[in-house]
Amino acid sequence: MTAILKFIKGDKVIWGITLVLLLLSIPAVYSASAMISAKSQGDVHFLVRQISAVVFALIVVFAFSHLNYKSYLAIIKLIFPIVLVMLLMTLFSGVSHNNAKRWIELPVVGIELQTSEIAKIALIIFVSAFLAKQKNNEEAYKRNERIATIVFVATVGLIFPADLSSALMISAIIVLIMFVASVRIKNIYVIILVALGLAILYVLLAEAFHWPGRLSTWTHRIDVFFGNSETLSSDETYQSDIAKMAIVNGGLLGQGPGNGTVRYLLPQSHSDFIFAFIVEEYGAWMAVIITMLYLALLYRGIRIARKTKSLFAAYLVLGLTFAIVLQAFINIGVSVGALPVTGQTLPLISMGRTSLLVTSFSLGVILNISKYNEEQEFENQ
Repeated sequence: MTAILKFIKGDKVIWGITLVLLLLSIPAVYSASAMISAKSQGDVHFLVRQISAVVFALIVVFAFSHLNYKSYLAIIKLIFPIVLVMLLMTLFSGVSHNNAKRWIELPVVGIELQTSEIAKIALIIFVSAFLAKQKNNEEAYKRNERIATIVFVATVGLIFPADLSSALMISAIIVLIMFVASVRIKNIYVIILVALGLAILYVLLAEAFHWPGRLSTWTHRIDVFFGNSETLSSDETYQSDIAKMAIVNGGLLGQGPGNGTVRYLLPQSHSDFIFAFIVEEYGAWMAVIITMLYLALLYRGIRIARKTKSLFAAYLVLGLTFAIVLQAFINIGVSVGALPVTGQTLPLISMGRTSLLVTSFSLGVILNISKYNEEQEFENQ
């Protein structure tokens, strides 16, 4: 055990949280997808796939926990134009699932990537890098603010038409980084107002000129969420009703592993609504544990950011940590009926290749920064 710990660098609590959530995903995804798997690929298809995904995720976390976080400063300017091209390709010729065009297929290998997830991480790194530079030079810092803002608005603008929830989530993350970076509140308000103005303009013109997007889906989901249950049809509230029924059926102790019924009723029980499925099988006590694990991750991320002496590292840790935790609570909020239905997965638990890759990368970066904090503390002793 001691020999293994020598290779595991960084915050051990975050390592523990990562391992617990990943291990929980294996029985949860297997049970939630059992019916789909039996009909299509065989009984153990999704089990094998999820075990492989968990192993791959741990390798990614381990690899990036050993890669110096400062290396991203040198490559982000080269990578970001590629990310913008990927977003444009997704918008006009991307792969569509469930009427949502959010993926591109990599040639030869045939793997699909959700480009908004890649862009989220790239944008966090880009904005953190620019806002951390030349803080002592007011004129240069203002220029960096403008560059970060333009790139932020452009990126979110490319994501917005096909993925409103991701666009809003990414906006919240970047605004948080800007607030922590002491960007003037007036400037933040201006950014928000400009973004809202552009979004409203797009909505007004999208229908008239048949621009790509999911305007009708957004408005329908919002209408259903805020609508009167007596006037809505059962088809319109089906997903939310089944998810809430699963949570009620779970009670305190749950129905037991393998005894959940949501998998027979809800196509996305292994991804978008896996939290409700877990509560049905394991009970409310498991919901509390999962929630506490994400809150513990948030606390450890803030703690790491406060300890680091690098502004870039501090902004990066906060952005990546907040991205994981915010996505988790959006997924949980949808499952319990507190938010409109979105396509956000539960980090480290839901099935989803790109989301798992991005989350694993984020955790690796956070762990690498915490490793440098520990080394600096040791040197100062």
